[in-house]
Amino acid sequence: MYLVKNSPRALLAALIPLAIVEAVLMVFAIAGGQVTDPAGTPAPDKILVLFAGRMAINAAFLFAGHVVLRQWTISSRLAYGLMGGVMAAASYAIAIRNHIQLAAPGDGTVVTIGLLPTIAGMIGGFLYGQFAGLSPVARATGVAAAADAPAVSPPIVFDGPVRVRTSIAGIAIAALMPTVLATLLPYTLVPLLMNGFADKSTAHIFAAVIPAQTFMVMMVISVIPSSIFMLCVHHVARAMSRRSAWEYAAIGGVAALACVLLLVLVLPILAALLVPAAFCGAVMGALYRRFAGLEPVPLPEAVIATDPNALVGADHPSRRQHGVILSN
Repeated sequence: MYLVKNSPRALLAALIPLAIVEAVLMVFAIAGGQVTDPAGTPAPDKILVLFAGRMAINAAFLFAGHVVLRQWTISSRLAYGLMGGVMAAASYAIAIRNHIQLAAPGDGTVVTIGLLPTIAGMIGGFLYGQFAGLSPVARATGVAAAADAPAVSPPIVFDGPVRVRTSIAGIAIAALMPTVLATLLPYTLVPLLMNGFADKSTAHIFAAVIPAQTFMVMMVISVIPSSIFMLCVHHVARAMSRRSAWEYAAIGGVAALACVLLLVLVLPILAALLVPAAFCGAVMGALYRRFAGLEPVPLPEAVIATDPNALVGADHPSRRQHGVILSN
């Protein structure tokens, strides 16, 4: 039996999706306040303090959930993903209850907005379980233990055939790559945007809102198609018995390039996306392989037989000729 280790590095990695979501929500809150009450826009120091407070609460809840799972000797990545979602939802509820936020959600949007940190928390919990690593459970040593018993049990090894697992969390992480890459594009326009406004405060607001808006729009329109694409790439790679990250990256890049080529036949202007799409597909394939892991090839399904005479091989003579029963 194994437990997930205590790892500050894994905790920092788990906080990355939560930090992105919190930053996006804060940007939208600032933009909304700029429209409704420009004079009441909070100072940067207050924004930083609120952001740090939210992240501290998220980190505390995530680590507390990890401690609880260790007490229950649960180490599966599915359990850590569910734990991350529950803890992120609890952190969001506490922030709403105690007004640890820039602006309260509008009427009828509390639950809808809460889905974003919940999903980010699920990804964060999965990342913690992935990066922290496992350690064997320490066995209690007592007087009743046999004197000749081995102090450490030998490690379990497997040398049979393996294949890449089908991982929902891996698909979700890989499916976010188009969103992340598309969000990086507006940052190249920030210097131009800053020079285009006479009011620099307004320019700063727009410079923050445009990437956040791009992130939300791309996430809504691309997550489901990207998930389907990644699932297809995974099954193609599995059918070809490919397991390395480089092979998954190559298959993902070729598949993305093929998809864009088909779209170019309809809209030739999309030819400009050939190289970015191939790069994005390669990154998605490599990311999926990194987080999916391996599993043993399943054994053949058991056969339910009612006639013992039918349990013969495919090359048995009875399979190629019929028995004859002479009737009177």
